[in-house]
Amino acid sequence: MSQFTTGRARILAPPALVWQWVCEPRGWPAWNPKIEDIVPMSMQPPGPGWRFRIALRLRKSRQLADAELVEFLPEKRLVCKMIGGDLKPGGWILETYEIQADEDTTVLSHSVDLGHSKMPVYARFMVKFLNGLFNANGDLGHVRNLKALMEDGVPPPRIGTGAPGGIGAGAPGGAPVPPP
Repeated sequence: MSQFTTGRARILAPPALVWQWVCEPRGWPAWNPKIEDIVPMSMQPPGPGWRFRIALRLRKSRQLADAELVEFLPEKRLVCKMIGGDLKPGGWILETYEIQADEDTTVLSHSVDLGHSKMPVYARFMVKFLNGLFNANGDLGHVRNLKALMEDGVPPPRIGTGAPGGIGAGAPGGAPVPPP
């Protein structure tokens, strides 16, 4: 009951291209309006164990959370563990992106697991219920935004910078911005 799908899209692109968008957290703000900023906590390119700070806009307030990529299976699956924000101490959530090739398209799905969030059961139920009520078929949300960007021909972010179209961002030379 604590895990649910928030979005699913069939994208007219190969899994490798979808992965380029999904695997670079610094590029997520381009297609997820709830994410205001991503600040790496390590200098290497994203991969298993890569940590970052994420600024989210939820319920009209800005929340900061620490995150780590706990699964990083190229062109298949990315799992991000987040702690902080308005979660109770010791609570965490998992966000999972699944990529599946399907003939000449790729199916991208996003799910959230609130099982370890330390949210009360009724609150987890309400989150899942409201997602089902307003997004029953998964047509809304950031996964659809990514589909639109990709199918409009916007190039993926450059790995290691998050800059769209290969244009450097952050520190000089396109290097990651060090944590504050």
